[in-house]
Amino acid sequence: MENKFTNIKDRVVEIAEKQDISKEEFFRTIGMTSANFRGKAKETPLNSNAIVNIITNYPEVDLYWLINGSSIKKDNKNIDFVNDPSSEYLIQSVKCKEKDKLISVLLEQISDLKADKEDLKKLLGLYSND
Repeated sequence: MENKFTNIKDRVVEIAEKQDISKEEFFRTIGMTSANFRGKAKETPLNSNAIVNIITNYPEVDLYWLINGSSIKKDNKNIDFVNDPSSEYLIQSVKCKEKDKLISVLLEQISDLKADKEDLKKLLGLYSND
């Protein structure tokens, strides 16, 4: 059986090159250093924590492609998110990021409202154990 892990680090480097950040910053976000992708270290398997970090921080990456080196088939079309992200996926990714930002803003507003509520209770002399 062919060892499919021999080129996984090449694919990780390819992902790093496609990002809008430096390779060093990319490697830091996946919990590794560039030294893991050079020389003899490049021939070792990628650890599972790095894979989790990649798919968590870079959800547009096709996990099947990362692991196997080929894209999965969907509707008889090859999908390779690293080289040719589909517009549908990008739209969903943007929507997800927008939702995350909105949730963050709403959580901050809730916290502010709770603080305002406590301030009003103190001003009005209303103290309860809510």
